[in-house]
Amino acid sequence: MATRRENEGAVAPNVPLPRAAPAGRVIVARPAVRRDRLAALDGLRFLAALAVVLFHFVGQTPWSMITIWGRPYRSTFPEAHGYFAYGRLGVDLFFLISGFVICMSAWGRTPRDFFISRVTRLYPMYWIAIVVSACVIYLTNSPFGHPNPRLLFANFTMLQTPLGVDNLDSVYWTLWPELCFYLTFAVVVWKGLSYQRVVIFCGLWTVAAVLAPGAQIPLLSLMVNPTSAPYFIAGMAFYLMHRYRPTPLLWGIVAMSWLLALHFLLAPGGGRNNWATWAPWRGWLIVVTTVFFLLIAVIALGWTRWIRWRGLTVAGTMTFPLYLLHDTIGMTIAHYYGDRVAPWALVGVTLSALIVLAYLVHRFVERPIAQAMRRWLNTAAFGLQPPTPRR
Repeated sequence: MATRRENEGAVAPNVPLPRAAPAGRVIVARPAVRRDRLAALDGLRFLAALAVVLFHFVGQTPWSMITIWGRPYRSTFPEAHGYFAYGRLGVDLFFLISGFVICMSAWGRTPRDFFISRVTRLYPMYWIAIVVSACVIYLTNSPFGHPNPRLLFANFTMLQTPLGVDNLDSVYWTLWPELCFYLTFAVVVWKGLSYQRVVIFCGLWTVAAVLAPGAQIPLLSLMVNPTSAPYFIAGMAFYLMHRYRPTPLLWGIVAMSWLLALHFLLAPGGGRNNWATWAPWRGWLIVVTTVFFLLIAVIALGWTRWIRWRGLTVAGTMTFPLYLLHDTIGMTIAHYYGDRVAPWALVGVTLSALIVLAYLVHRFVERPIAQAMRRWLNTAAFGLQPPTPRR
């Protein structure tokens, strides 16, 4: 779930090679950087967020027997429920985009820069979301109960998954795969990103994702995230296509990732989908997942460069706030007014209000906090040497 900051400074796929230096003269080559924005990625990211939001509002199946709306989902949205249930797959599209954008934004950065960009990307909005969700949960009669406050402290670290603690909001589960991706990819950033190193990283992660389920080593599965890995890996391969050019090797990585993604999605147990709560026609799962891969391929091949509408960029900035804030707030509103307001009217008003809220939170809360944190971290010493003693 990357934002506008990560999409800035996209490098043109065909970067000219530096000219040979004349005898006796040293030329320091600097990469040619174009300020082109991949607006299509911003728009696609926002559509993925909308799909997840509408899944929770209209198509959510695990809650079908819980009277959020005063009656089950299937009777509340009898015609639309089955279609919007596929919105849960929007998370997979998020992971595809994340692999592409993280690889793009980390190119040419130092490990320090990468660390600062990741911390200021994730934590400010995440902390804001926890505070807002906690206020809703503990100060209202929300359908989420009143969990032990100890859960809050674990969630603030973003390490609740390895700690074995529940997420304060169920949507937070996607942050652990993202965080693992950042931590492992930081090793490549530390060595310096190059075509060869990213390809090797993709290959090693693919092997680990294949071996982890059978190895039955919980720590390995926790770090490798087999069901999420194929999307991140394919996203990185697509970025290499975008930066350089498509090759049989890169298409092979994408094809392998697509096959593994479908394997884990269609697995009868322990995979991406819980068949006990949702058992759609498998053909549609294949079609939707394949469309996601094709959409990123179209962007990687440069066929969407003509899309430059600034509104898509603005929409991209709202994606992370919308994703983190919508569930607790939206479900609480539905819990209060679901049996008193027409369902579709309530969905429309709530969704519109959440989009406005996401923009305001990003513009006036998240961005100032992230900028202040970035300035502070940029002046910090990251070495192990002690700071200057006080006089």
